[in-house]
Amino acid sequence: MKYKNRIEAGKILADKIKKTCSQYINEFIILAIPRGGLPVAYSVSEELNIPLHLVITKKLSHPTNPEIAIGAIAADGSYELNERIKYYGVTEDYLGEIKAFALKKVKNRIEKYCQGKQPDVKGKKVFVIDDGIATGYTALVAGKYLKNQGANLLILAIPVCPISSLERVKQVFDDLVCPIQSKSYSFSVGAFYDDFHQNTDEELYHYLEKAKKNNLLYETFR
Repeated sequence: MKYKNRIEAGKILADKIKKTCSQYINEFIILAIPRGGLPVAYSVSEELNIPLHLVITKKLSHPTNPEIAIGAIAADGSYELNERIKYYGVTEDYLGEIKAFALKKVKNRIEKYCQGKQPDVKGKKVFVIDDGIATGYTALVAGKYLKNQGANLLILAIPVCPISSLERVKQVFDDLVCPIQSKSYSFSVGAFYDDFHQNTDEELYHYLEKAKKNNLLYETFR
């Protein structure tokens, strides 16, 4: 199975959520991991009439090869490291610099996308949505951050994931909704989409503005 695009993935994900969480679905808010998670989240929000906003994280990149993710970090400094980091030759000094640089990026994005505010999740039930996970570290950090901020219940809702990452994300999330769970050893999220283009800031603002216009934007901040 492949999704045509992130919007279709969101519609299929929404249907899966309805079947598994119908008894308390109207008690949730949605927080999307940008940028790729937002079109999926908007589609779910529209289908289920649940308000949405963003949870900002940043990949921790290897100092000499930015394409290698060695973990992820959230706004409060919560971070997770790839269990293989010891093989990447990253020293403690390097790691401190990488975390500081990424944390600055997170705070810049909060200013850029959220006017310097973060959604208030204290006591809330939250769906965290992305367009898929590979290692799961970004989702894991988002979940850890939201638990630190007082979220009452966290469900990770994603169109696709490798089975090998399930136990990792279950360390933080109370439940998982995922229509496609792959056993592939050469897993790539993009392989499950016909259109998996890199989303732009313009697209991100488009979905936030569309959500606001349609009364789907969560606007309770701390």
